[in-house]
Amino acid sequence: MRIYADSSFILRLLTIDPESEEAMSEYRRLGCPRLFFLPLHALEVRNGILQRAFHERRSLSSGARPDVARERDAALARLRAFIDRRNLIEVTLDLEAPLAKAVQLAQAHTERSGTRAIDLLHVACALALESELFLTTDDRQARLAKAEKLNVISLA
Repeated sequence: MRIYADSSFILRLLTIDPESEEAMSEYRRLGCPRLFFLPLHALEVRNGILQRAFHERRSLSSGARPDVARERDAALARLRAFIDRRNLIEVTLDLEAPLAKAVQLAQAHTERSGTRAIDLLHVACALALESELFLTTDDRQARLAKAEKLNVISLA
């Protein structure tokens, strides 16, 4: 099955927080499928891990900061393991067609639904890859994907 997970879903598979368990349970329920992993995902997921560490480090005492670094490193190691085990399939995609599709999606949906550009791009990439299932933790992205006739599992 061709499955596209947005970056928010992948981040929940890699990090430890209250919502992570729900994402991992859903992923296991689906049989731990292989998920597309574009350079777009690589940027967003790695940046999300680092951004999370930045925000946590700012809100914690200096004594708790080493825990932040350990969790950051653990999340990055889990990402590497997912890629090495081929649970995340690294694929490249010429973004010209998905960007054009994202522009069309914006015209059709953004004024009514408030979708962000990155949401449009993820849905356009999923369509370009002929995905059969779209996994997300974002309500607006889920509504957009459904409007474009993708089968959606949303943990929002």
